[in-house]
Amino acid sequence: MTLLLASACNSASALEAFEARFAVSRNDKALGTMDMRLSAPAPGQWLFVSRTQGQKGLAGFLGVSIEERSQLVESERGLTTQSYSYQQDMVGRHRKRQLMVGADGAVAESEGDKTWNYSLVRPVFDKHAVVLGIAERLATQTDAGSVFDLPVASKGKVESWRFLVVGEEEVETAKGTIKAVRVERVRDNADRKTTSWHAASMGYLPIKVLQTEPDGERISSVLQSYR
Repeated sequence: MTLLLASACNSASALEAFEARFAVSRNDKALGTMDMRLSAPAPGQWLFVSRTQGQKGLAGFLGVSIEERSQLVESERGLTTQSYSYQQDMVGRHRKRQLMVGADGAVAESEGDKTWNYSLVRPVFDKHAVVLGIAERLATQTDAGSVFDLPVASKGKVESWRFLVVGEEEVETAKGTIKAVRVERVRDNADRKTTSWHAASMGYLPIKVLQTEPDGERISSVLQSYR
């Protein structure tokens, strides 16, 4: 898999389609897999899809299935979300989220029985596609200690998500040891931590993501395969 985000372009990013699979675990116990795919339905348009399937433990017993789908376009100001959908299915529970961004910047968003309508100034990312925004930024900014912000639309507002570039580390994956740039999200609530490792050799694809909850629970995704 090759994901290229050209640093020479100050406007739109140059993306290449890819497919990747990740092993998902909770507290070092296997839960299932996540398949990630980026494709180009038309020039300047991108479809980014992730599908997570519970296969072991309680996640497997309940048949947990999650699909996230982001449609994005490239503009002079950079990559921006057009639409986003989230669907989670398991025994006895179903959840959906949707977000649509109009050409005039009007946003229609829903989650369950809640709805939001607001306006924004592009570009903006949804929660799912923010990994592409991180990769886009790392193509030009990888100095340890540097900080950058990305606009993310969520629950009726646009939030500014801040990220700290920690530096280069080696990450063990099913494809061997890979050098990657460690990035940490800077939150007001320091008890919840999100850390990701992005490989320059793969266009800053996140080859590992670790989420640590306030109660100490750890959920991780680690690269298994790519093409």
